[in-house]
Amino acid sequence: MEFSISYSSLRLPATILSHRYQASSSFTRSIPVKATKSSNLPSKCSTNFNLNLPVGLYGVNKLSKSLSFGQNKRDSNRACAQAEPADSEPVYTKADAELASSDDSVFTRASRFGAACYAFTRPFAIRQALISAICLYARVLNDNQLVFERSMWLKAFPGLIAIFFAHAYYSGINQIFDIDIDRVNKPYLPLSSGELSIKHAWLVISFGVLFGLLIFRLCNADPISTALYCFDLFLATSYSAPPFRFKGSALATSMLIPMVNFVQSVGVFYTANASLGRPFVWSPQTIFILAFSTIFFVAISIIKDIPDIEGDMKYNIRTFAARFGGKNVAYFAVGLLLLNYIGAIAAAIILPQVLL
Repeated sequence: MEFSISYSSLRLPATILSHRYQASSSFTRSIPVKATKSSNLPSKCSTNFNLNLPVGLYGVNKLSKSLSFGQNKRDSNRACAQAEPADSEPVYTKADAELASSDDSVFTRASRFGAACYAFTRPFAIRQALISAICLYARVLNDNQLVFERSMWLKAFPGLIAIFFAHAYYSGINQIFDIDIDRVNKPYLPLSSGELSIKHAWLVISFGVLFGLLIFRLCNADPISTALYCFDLFLATSYSAPPFRFKGSALATSMLIPMVNFVQSVGVFYTANASLGRPFVWSPQTIFILAFSTIFFVAISIIKDIPDIEGDMKYNIRTFAARFGGKNVAYFAVGLLLLNYIGAIAAAIILPQVLL
């Protein structure tokens, strides 16, 4: 069933919510709703969307509806951004306002803020960093016949938390200084969509940096480990923030992002050996892992800009994708990755000690 409604009157027929259901069952009903403009509340965009109404024994579940407010708002903002000029003010529908005000409890506000902070950290990128750190740490333990020692893995847990907060800072500082570009390229992000304020974003990344350094302090990390951690933070800052803002240079970007990964990998290797009371040695295995991951991140630093061509060109960010086209850059990056994997296989055949 399809309803044509306006923002001035967003009411559904009572018959939709008057059906009786068994007490032991609940489900979500998706009702296609067609939004139209209204003279009472002008809007710069209109869109077709599905209004998901969680329906239970007593009708709409307000808690479920309010917890889904953030996702509905991102979807609405993304649709509006496609129809509006980039420099216009964001438009919010009356449905957003009703969802926001339907259950404005402390728990609901805290849940929405937590969800926005979680999305702000870009967790998909953090997962890669944590998996990489775990594998590097396991390599050090394997070299010392300690890979199956549970106590050694528990000892590494604080370090993983510090890496988590470091990458949350990398992502956050980039979003803060790229907020205008993200309104064009990624209007669904919490900062560019308005779900998270600039003030709260600064608080989140400041907390991450301080907490990460506190972990190093509590774990009695040596000065070299702490210096590598801080140097990585500086590199990430120089990529996004003035006066350096190396993001504006395609060549600097292709060098800086792999360097951040290189410093982090060296830091994990060094800290893991230091925790075992062993010196850091540039073994063939270490060189192989660092060389492979560095070339890999060179390709990633080029590919990542392909979806952002529109906003980068508008704000004069001359990435390789903006200069040579996304298709050409994709071919080059895929070729570089292919050569990297072929080289790794050849190295393992010619120099088998790199895998031992």
